[in-house]
Amino acid sequence: MPIPEQNHNTTIPVVILSGFLGTGKTTLLKQWIQWSMEQGLKPAVVMNEAGEVNLDGQLLPADVAMKEMLNGCICCSMRGDFGLKLYELVQEEQPDIIYVECTGIAEPMELVDSITEISLYTNVVLTTIVTLADAKHLADLFLPDSGAASGKSSRKMLHLLQEQVRAAQLILLNKADLATADQLEAVKLRLREWNAGARIEVTRHAKVEPELWRSCIEAGGSLSAAEKPNPIAAEDHNHHHAHDTVTVWTYTMPRAVDSERFEQWLMSLPLNVYRAKGIVTFTDTTKRYMFQFAYRATEFVPITPQGDVKDVIVVIGEQMDTAAFEQSLLACE
Repeated sequence: MPIPEQNHNTTIPVVILSGFLGTGKTTLLKQWIQWSMEQGLKPAVVMNEAGEVNLDGQLLPADVAMKEMLNGCICCSMRGDFGLKLYELVQEEQPDIIYVECTGIAEPMELVDSITEISLYTNVVLTTIVTLADAKHLADLFLPDSGAASGKSSRKMLHLLQEQVRAAQLILLNKADLATADQLEAVKLRLREWNAGARIEVTRHAKVEPELWRSCIEAGGSLSAAEKPNPIAAEDHNHHHAHDTVTVWTYTMPRAVDSERFEQWLMSLPLNVYRAKGIVTFTDTTKRYMFQFAYRATEFVPITPQGDVKDVIVVIGEQMDTAAFEQSLLACE
């Protein structure tokens, strides 16, 4: 799999990884960073988290250059800072490729202007916007007989999901193993209504062929003209962001908790909670764990955090009763 040689006089491709909360962006990023390094390329990352701590950054290799953008959304309140972070990465690190992982509530098209502006005085070029979509989650939203109640809060985010899909040249319909064949076809039809020109790939665990990754990072790329960026006209774009009602609760865990009770606590979170993640210590194990909670499913991965990282929980949702969350956590000890 030959990769074009890159040096400091050539363009630096920028790939935006977008998608709603819990769709697999960091899993994809880890794979693409690994492939970059295996090909002798120097990757760098801009990591955006809506909360106060960069949890997903803990999953990346320690030697990968990273700029963190925390406690806000990269597409609106932190948009000016994004251009500065991108510029700093280029000047300080001279990477061969830059990956931008947006928070799950970002509208990626808002970043295009920032990257275009930076490209006027640095050698960066936006090559691809990749949007990951959760096949089962979208099936639950689109199909009334899917067997899952999406709730009003989930439907409020439909516009945001649409904006993320519309911005993409490549859509990964991820977690396909959790959906039926009929559900996948129905979701693909809806995605095609939202974005007729993007390439759609059905994936499990965000795994794609290396050739597809290669096409995404090539400056000037090998994606067809129909799959190139398709900016939304200014008069058509609604700057009242769909995520305006979303809030983030960050809670530092004072002590270890029981693993079974903690998982039960996660599963008891109301439907207006879209995502929870964090690092916790359990009283009944010897390891620390990073956990992910999305769409009523949990995942726990043993982790040795980089640096001095406290146990912390980040919960993202709408109209959350955080005092009740904290009180119920006490029962997990």
